[in-house]
Formats: sequence, structure tokens, C-alpha cells
Amino acid sequence: MKSTNNRSTVSDKCELIIYSLVLLLVFEGIIRKALPSLATPVFFLKDLLCVVGIFTLKGRELPDIIFKLNLKRITLFILFLPLLYFTGFKDPLLAIFAAKQYLLYTVVGVLVSVAFPPPQEEKFKKFIFFTSLLLVPTSLVAIMQNALPASHWLNLSVGGESLEAFSAAGYLRVSSTFSFTGQYSWFLAAESFFLAISFFLQPKTILALGVRIRYNIYVVLLILLIISAFITGGRTAVLGCGATFILGLFLIGCKRPGWFLSRGIPIICICLVSLSVLKAVKPQYFAAYSARSSGYNHMSHNEEITGRVLHGFTGWSDWFWEQDLTSVLLGNGLGVMSNGSSQVSSYAAKIRANGFWTEGDMPTTFWEGGMYLIIVWYGFRLSLIIWCYYLWRAMRTQALASATSFLLAYVVISGLISQLGMQPPLAIWWWLAIGMIILLHRLEKHELSTVIEGLSLKEVKGSLV
Repeated sequence: MKSTNNRSTVSDKCELIIYSLVLLLVFEGIIRKALPSLATPVFFLKDLLCVVGIFTLKGRELPDIIFKLNLKRITLFILFLPLLYFTGFKDPLLAIFAAKQYLLYTVVGVLVSVAFPPPQEEKFKKFIFFTSLLLVPTSLVAIMQNALPASHWLNLSVGGESLEAFSAAGYLRVSSTFSFTGQYSWFLAAESFFLAISFFLQPKTILALGVRIRYNIYVVLLILLIISAFITGGRTAVLGCGATFILGLFLIGCKRPGWFLSRGIPIICICLVSLSVLKAVKPQYFAAYSARSSGYNHMSHNEEITGRVLHGFTGWSDWFWEQDLTSVLLGNGLGVMSNGSSQVSSYAAKIRANGFWTEGDMPTTFWEGGMYLIIVWYGFRLSLIIWCYYLWRAMRTQALASATSFLLAYVVISGLISQLGMQPPLAIWWWLAIGMIILLHRLEKHELSTVIEGLSLKEVKGSLV
């Protein structure tokens, strides 16, 4: 009994940390704008929550599949030690900062998979639906920003500066409750899988409302997601949401062709019709994106996007081999290209003062950690993607497998191209998705074992009769 109570206490603590992290990611920006004196403490609060999570899990017995995930993150830490040691020679504070950027947020995957253990499936469904509902306040704030002048405090940066320099053809790119537009876009890409999962795993509080009301809720949330993605003016949100939905539906189609034809195609049609109607009714919500996607330097939008994607994978080749052998093998120091590194490290400040920035994920990986980091960092990310794929492929329960399809889609897309070592919010959403795949796998195993135990009990009763 005591062991069960301890497990329950740990899961409750992990649940509280996960809820706190999600709320902090969503409302950090608006809190920092409204209360400038708290800007720095609020910025580091997510790091503190992750540290608390590490101590919460310390010494706890974990189920096999969660233990495997925890072992993977510990292995990653060991593999990073040579690079952290090398970075420490340049600046010890930079090494600590880099460890935070690359390694701290890995604990989120373990925390979420521990937070909602079987048979607490209903608590997990409520968490998913709650996170989906965050589309409501964030989209309303974004719509307000779109109607307000650029000088309004909601439209200023966290430091109080004007963001008009980041507008698209004069149209302001809104950031909603987030510190900047990029964070809002990353949140919306994550919301695409939260909303899709919630549709397949609806909590009892929603089931009690009836089919028509439930569907209306999801249609409204879908419309808000479309508005939010385009009102940012950023292609990250639009392409991120679209790619996650399309790949998720494709994965469902691989397992459930009938569902894809009867439900998937109508959902796609609803999205397209809603998009057309919204463009006609509220063109101002789409103005920034239309301006940003109209092409650049005599290139079409598709040519520009293709060029940016390819440059993200090959741009490093312009300067990488011109470096000395040590830099080619071990890079120039972890964490230098991350936001905030110049404030904690004089070495990073010196490099960034000249305006040098690698921008993309792969160029950053090459520059910061050389060939060693490329092998370790991308090898680790690919191994997790493959592991999640095998977990998804093994699932047989229709609802759980369908929900996992959208999680896998996000893990694949974000794991291949996102700046997970530079942007903490991106890393947290990614690890959250991985932990949720593991959690859904655990829920399915629990459901199947319950069914088997029920059948066995019937056989025993039959033999007694």
C-alpha cells in the first residue's frame, strides 16, 4: 500500500509540473510584458521546473518503457561530456548554459509519461483537452493585437521595443501571449497534434455534451487554429500545422484506410472550406502571411521556401571546412548561437558582437560541436524517431493508434528540422510529444491486459459452474 501511495504522489507531482510548464510556455510572454520587474525570474522558471522534475524522479522505480527513455537521456548526457568539457575551457558558464539548452529539457518526456499512469486515462484526456482549449485565449489575444496599433504594449517586445521591424510588408506579425512570434508559431504547431489527439480521446466531460455539441467545439477550435496560424504572418505556424495534420492523416490511412476515406477526407475539406470562408470574411487576419508568402528577390514563394530549407542543410558548407581541425571535429563551443548566451558568457558575446549567427539547426550543430555533435545529436534524434515509429506500428487499438499518428508526425517533422538545441520551448514541446507516445503505448498495454484478465476471469467462473 505504501509503495502504491508513493507512486501516486510522484505521478501527482509530475502532473503538476507538466501543467505548470505548459501554462508557463503559453503565458510567459504576456506576464513578462505586463510585469517587467519579473521578466528574468519568469524566463528561468521553466528551467527551475525541469530541475524540480529531475529531483522528483530521482531514485524512483520506473516502468520498463519509461526506464528505457530515461536511460536514453542519461546516455545522451554521457556522450555530451567531452563537448561540455571542451566548451568549459572557453567559458565555464557557457558550458553550464549549453548543458541546459541541450540536455535539461529531456526530462519532460519522462515526466509526462509518469504523470498519467494507467489506469488514469481520464486524467490524461483532460490534460489534452485543457491544452487544446488554450487556443481560445491565445487566439483572442492575437486577434486583439491585429486590431491594435503597433505602439500598444501588447504589440511591443518583452523589453518594450517596437516590433515593426519584424512586420511583413507593413503588416504586423503578432505574438499573442508569447514573447515573440516564433514561440507562438511553435505552440500552434504543437496545438495541431493536441487538437487531433483530443478528437480521438475525448474526456467524459465532453462526451456528456452530446455528439453535435462535441463536434461543434472541435470545429470552433479548428477554425481558431487556422486563424491563429495565418495571423502570425509566419510560415512556421502554417507549414508546421499543415505538415503535422497531413502526415498524421497519412499515417492513420496506413492503418485505417476506411477511416481516412470516411472521416479524414471530410476533415480536410472542412479545413479548406473554413480557410476560404475566413479569407473572404476576415482578410486582415491573412494580410501579413499573404505579404510574407508573396515571394522575395524575384523568387516565387515555393522557390524561396525550397532555398531556405536546402540552405538549412547545406549552408554550413560555405565556411565549415575553412576552420582548423579542432573546430571541424569538436566545434567552437556549445550554446553560443542560443538566445541569451551573450549575457552569460563573454566568449559568446565576443562572437555574437560581430553579427555572426548560423540560424539553421544543422549549421548551428556543425559550428557549435563539429562532426562529433553531428553524429551524437542527430544520431540520438533519429534513434528516438525510429523508436517512436516502432511503438506506433505495434499499436492495435484504433483510437490510441490514431492519436499516436499525429504525435509521431510531429516528432518526425520537428526532430528532423527544428532547432532543439537552441530554443527551449521547441525542445519542451518535442519531448512532451515523445513522452505522450510512450504514455499511449502504456495505456494500450494496460487496456489489453485488462481485457485478457477479464476473459480469464470468465473462464474461471465457467469452470466453477
